[in-house]
Amino acid sequence: MLSLALLQGGVQPSFFSARLYSLLCGEQTGPVSLDEVGGWELRQHLEKIEAAENLEEAQQAIEEASPVLWPLGCARFLPDMESRHTLVEQAARAHVEGRIKPALDQLLEGLDCLKVAEAMRTHPEILRPIFVSGHNQLTVQNMMSLFDTVFSPLGSNARRAENLTLMFWRDWLIEAGDGSRPISLQNILTFVSGVDLIPPLGFPERPQIEFLHAPLENGSRRRYPEANTCSVVMRLSIHETFEEFQEYMESGIIQSPTFGFV
Repeated sequence: MLSLALLQGGVQPSFFSARLYSLLCGEQTGPVSLDEVGGWELRQHLEKIEAAENLEEAQQAIEEASPVLWPLGCARFLPDMESRHTLVEQAARAHVEGRIKPALDQLLEGLDCLKVAEAMRTHPEILRPIFVSGHNQLTVQNMMSLFDTVFSPLGSNARRAENLTLMFWRDWLIEAGDGSRPISLQNILTFVSGVDLIPPLGFPERPQIEFLHAPLENGSRRRYPEANTCSVVMRLSIHETFEEFQEYMESGIIQSPTFGFV
């Protein structure tokens, strides 16, 4: 399912931990912190071993933890105080990494059905942000750089109106991005595309901005935005002032039940 979602431009699996991703890529992993130990009982025992002030206390803590340390292959006598750090690290790693080996192999098998795991091993740094970064926040810069603009011929009256409208569009995105407008960048993207995050591999076609010059059938001016969600096209209406532009843009998107048309 993850492979299909990626290859079809769907929701990115950005919930992997950095350690899990490194294991899938066959990379060396760093020391395991006790915060990564999900088992509450084991973590309590390991913290007690770490906190021991002398060798006798450390060995006593190990004896108390033996029921959870034996299955991990880590219960043993300590020759000195420094050895307790090694024991704690080994136990934590065995719990966090060793016990998930069967599940990890199954996940790799699934990811390899469409060669995604192979791509991860070959290009780990390129694919890392897709799996590890978490859902990237949609930014004003993302939205501004997302679209190509379809202009009228240079020097025409239509082109001058489009330049002004494009300036309104960018100023409005900035205000929506800082939270000063009643809609968010996610609302805008949903209106034009049907999704509230840019797919990890981008849209199948480059999104475009077009302009609404032609009047409606009754002769009235087109005041509200329109969108073609199949090809991801935002059609901006022409207005003389920024206040009028943002009023109709926001009203149109808020009134639209999901995306596309008011």
